[in-house]
Amino acid sequence: MSVIAIPPSYNEDQSLETKSTVRYLQFLYDNGATKVMTTAGTSQFNLLTIDEVHEFNAAVTAFNGEKILGVPALSTREAIQFIRDAEFYSDNRTQYMLLYPDRYYSDESIKKYVTDITSATNRQVYLHAQKARHGVKGSWEYSYKVINSLSDNLLGIKEEISDLKESYDFVANILFHLDIIVAGGSMRRFHYLEMANPSITFLSGIGNINPRLEKEFANINIGKHVFLEKERSLFDVFMKYGWHRSLRYALKYYELTCFNNRDPWPEEDNAFTMEIAETLMENIGVEDLDFGSVFN
Repeated sequence: MSVIAIPPSYNEDQSLETKSTVRYLQFLYDNGATKVMTTAGTSQFNLLTIDEVHEFNAAVTAFNGEKILGVPALSTREAIQFIRDAEFYSDNRTQYMLLYPDRYYSDESIKKYVTDITSATNRQVYLHAQKARHGVKGSWEYSYKVINSLSDNLLGIKEEISDLKESYDFVANILFHLDIIVAGGSMRRFHYLEMANPSITFLSGIGNINPRLEKEFANINIGKHVFLEKERSLFDVFMKYGWHRSLRYALKYYELTCFNNRDPWPEEDNAFTMEIAETLMENIGVEDLDFGSVFN
């Protein structure tokens, strides 16, 4: 089953608005979603203050299912305090996800960051295994050896290996008891990588708008190509303009959330809005969705 990343909404004056977030979470739950998460990219941590991240995460805990709350890229000390503060609004179905805040210098620095935080908070966590800048040159991607060495501290990871073949090898070598949320292609990526490791789930794509499609996809063995084609067609347009930009407009189009944006953010020109609306009508299929929690 997919994990749905939640984007923030804003008022006209660009202040954070969470009322529609709570309604959107109920819409997702009513339509089959079982797990949601906040994450640095989709949840726009770079545009929020720390207090606003707490406010947004607290709103997301209204979801009547499992929650993974992202911890911003903070120093060890501040990440520990962030989790301690979040415990005041979290419930027993809430977990946390760390994002290493600095350049990569050694495996040991990554391990120490995770173990220091989990030891201080007495919690296992998820780790956002995002590509990092290398401290000497270029970039660095997580290895399965680093992840496995932290297995006593981790519940799972958000995987983001850029090359799909390398991703397969990475996932195949991760210890099976860890939850692996694969990203960058949603159903297509999951369909390919599920052969490598039985413990994988995937970060939602089309399911952010119609969770039923991803739920049906996950529950059938024959006919998956129909869902994959819908996703491919949608992604062709969404990726043309950028996934996060397109998703935010799609949720606004259906009057779910993301009613306003916070600058800096690109304008919504006519070509963009018309093409997004057209592909939504062709591929999403909303006739079977329950919108009661949004419009009642």
